[in-house]
Amino acid sequence: MNPNSKNRINIWIIVILIFTNLSTIGSFYYHRMMEAKTSEVKQVNENTIPGEQRTLFFRDQLILSDEQLEKFRGINRNFNQTARGIEMNLAQLREDLINELNTQNPDSIRLKQIAIEVGNNHRELKQVTITFYLDMKNICTAEQQTKLHNIFQSMLNKDNQINLPQPGNQGGRWHKK
Repeated sequence: MNPNSKNRINIWIIVILIFTNLSTIGSFYYHRMMEAKTSEVKQVNENTIPGEQRTLFFRDQLILSDEQLEKFRGINRNFNQTARGIEMNLAQLREDLINELNTQNPDSIRLKQIAIEVGNNHRELKQVTITFYLDMKNICTAEQQTKLHNIFQSMLNKDNQINLPQPGNQGGRWHKK
């Protein structure tokens, strides 16, 4: 083999290796970008699906008829709207509490007022939960009421507080309220 021919073969091998490496890097970058976009879409979907997941959960667990399901959607919508407002108030109150505690001379009167407001919001959230349960109970048959009771009983945590779905954002997860 002559040296010119050997150099050409080496050049072609190097060119092929460069293109292979570039396509591997490009493919890796493309898939990484697509994965990031998919993750963002999934996160958005998780933030918008909880109500529907809850609807499907109760529909499947209680075997709700179409008529009951329509009524449940209204009950669930009312619960979500009211509970979401209370949750937003509680979040703001928690932030106010931390900010006041962080000041040079925290105002004990203001701290007591915030504590009272937090308590009032928790009471209101419990009342909203009671209304949700009773409204659900009203649309259920006797057998479904027993199942509904069992569902709520299973959601009790160690403090005997009901874990209800967090309105709005936690992927349909149940949490303490």
